[in-house]
Amino acid sequence: MPNNTTHIYCILGADMFLLDFAGPISPFLFAKQFGIDIEFHFISPVANLPLMPTLANSPRIEGIEPMPDGIDKADIVMVYGAHNTEVAMAAPMTDEIIDWLRHKTHKDQRIISVCIGALLLAKAGLLKGKYCTTFYSRLDDLARYSPSAKPCANQIFVHDGNVLTSAGITTGIDAALYFVELTWGAELAFKIARDMVVYQRRPGSDAQLSPYLAHRNHLDDKLHKAQDLICHDPKINWTADRIAAEIGMSTRHLVRKFSEITQTSLAKYIQNIRLSYAKQLMQNKAKSLEDIAFESGIGTTRSLRRLWQEHFGETPYNWRKKMASE
Repeated sequence: MPNNTTHIYCILGADMFLLDFAGPISPFLFAKQFGIDIEFHFISPVANLPLMPTLANSPRIEGIEPMPDGIDKADIVMVYGAHNTEVAMAAPMTDEIIDWLRHKTHKDQRIISVCIGALLLAKAGLLKGKYCTTFYSRLDDLARYSPSAKPCANQIFVHDGNVLTSAGITTGIDAALYFVELTWGAELAFKIARDMVVYQRRPGSDAQLSPYLAHRNHLDDKLHKAQDLICHDPKINWTADRIAAEIGMSTRHLVRKFSEITQTSLAKYIQNIRLSYAKQLMQNKAKSLEDIAFESGIGTTRSLRRLWQEHFGETPYNWRKKMASE
């Protein structure tokens, strides 16, 4: 009788950032709870590691398995990010991990990387000619370590053949959910996303910096309140007058200050939030364009088609069709 157990080898490395590890592995832990036969192997050149970032009296990760002499070609390998890239890349254990990746994995081994885990894959020669991504500030390093790799900027994860690379931290969860969907089906991925209270899986083509976070690196409480109102319910007819009344500011002052501090206009910001929400709704095949246009606040299907074409360079129908094939 064939063994249907899926073995996942989680490589724990130097200066490993805890959330880079805990987040992306969670969908697989939920998959196991839902009945998928998964066996986890936590491996490293060392037997224990500190939690990163370190805290006073923080515990260590103990009982880590040694790097195995070999794994089956059907097994999955996961490589995680680090708290400090320079510290991690300079650590002796990183060279051991790179050597293991280079010599102990199979040609078509399924590999998932989170954040700068992709740099280890690049140094191991596993990203040659492949589309890939990593944390946005380390894309140049990726290209330097693997000149033939094809780094993709501003994408949360990239899947090319046997390798799935993600930008870091929460995007590793998106990549893991995507992998679950590919391997065990969309229904399981949906159940896991629901139980993890993840609204839904984002497609890999999403920007690394979410529209909900864009233009918010300021300290103005009233403008943050205005942005919260828009993000919380984009369906509402958010005119400048209405927002100004909600936050206790004159309309003229709001429009001027919003543009000055956020470096975008209030109208443009509202439009981008609505489009982002429409993009989320678009992944629900049960929703019509009319439903999506209304719920996102865009209004009419004609307006939705026009804005979609302007921003994404294709029709909503073609975008949906492409997403369904990913």
